[in-house]
Amino acid sequence: MIVIATGITGSGRASYVRKVVEYARGMGKKIDFIDIGPKMFEKARQLRVNIPHNKILDLDSLALSFLRATTFEEVVSNADKYKGDEHDLIISLHASFRWRKVLLPAFDFYYLRRLEPDFYVTIVNSAYKIREEIHLKPDLRHWLERLTLREILTWQDEEVFTTKIMADFQAVPHYIVSGSDDPYTLYKIIYDVEKRRKRGEKPVKKAYLSYPMTMVRGNKDIAAEKDELVRKLKEMGIVVFDPSSVEDMVLVEELERSEGDEVRVPSSSVTIPRSEVEEARQYIIEQTVVRDYRLIDQSDMVIVFYPVKELSAGVLSEMIYAYTHQKDVYAIFPHKVSPFFLYYTTKMFKTVDEALEFLKEQA
Repeated sequence: MIVIATGITGSGRASYVRKVVEYARGMGKKIDFIDIGPKMFEKARQLRVNIPHNKILDLDSLALSFLRATTFEEVVSNADKYKGDEHDLIISLHASFRWRKVLLPAFDFYYLRRLEPDFYVTIVNSAYKIREEIHLKPDLRHWLERLTLREILTWQDEEVFTTKIMADFQAVPHYIVSGSDDPYTLYKIIYDVEKRRKRGEKPVKKAYLSYPMTMVRGNKDIAAEKDELVRKLKEMGIVVFDPSSVEDMVLVEELERSEGDEVRVPSSSVTIPRSEVEEARQYIIEQTVVRDYRLIDQSDMVIVFYPVKELSAGVLSEMIYAYTHQKDVYAIFPHKVSPFFLYYTTKMFKTVDEALEFLKEQA
């Protein structure tokens, strides 16, 4: 099986994929990893051309295309051994670059057609974490002066969009996975979803976890209950997409709380100019909604964890979206139920244990 993993600079794409590969090898799987960026620099050195990391995108477009082509020729020439069921390959690359305020392509359809990947995945992350990664890593720091917070959000959305087009063109699945997620997630997608499907076997279920994020995040006990539910679902073999793995809305919340010239998420060591967060505010709000809908699209069902009495517009919207897009919606709701809440639910449970027992029977 061949998997193409895309993601923008600072998303944690390469490090996340390495963790997945290490995890898979620890489970006895034969899997290789190719990171196209470093491989292009290696190919340039073989051709006795020294290209600084911060200058490669300033190369003449023909020279850059030639370097990319020579790199991919080597990858494609060894691809046949990954076309069967025994040996797997993850190729890590960019789908696009946002450089000098212009969007540049980072792939060649000719080679993607020859590779015939089984599916694509885009590694995404919180915008502030991407900003932090760029700030803290010396070999990425040249991106700081080129990318505002809004441009990071825009580029990441373009990366998802471009990769989805590539996957649709080749009629294969496309997933979004957070670079902050457990490597278990992508491992399960490879081995228990897509490989099973390819062999004609029943794939494991994929679930989007819906819950009132602000209320849960503000209560440590409830947050611990949510995390325990995720752990138990994973123990059952279910792939779980938790929207908290990408948390851009915390920037908007900090913007509204703070009064200074800079904004900082408590868990981050990097501050962002207030003006940049204000400029990006609407992008954050709208992309948060669309990203969660995309996570629902790639799931088989939605599991609603709702331990509080107050209704959340976000959770209800996700339930309606899922239900009207032919997804099963299972809600854990211990309180008096609104008829509108019940209308968009496949099945309702009073406790987590009830829901887990039911899901175990459905597996």
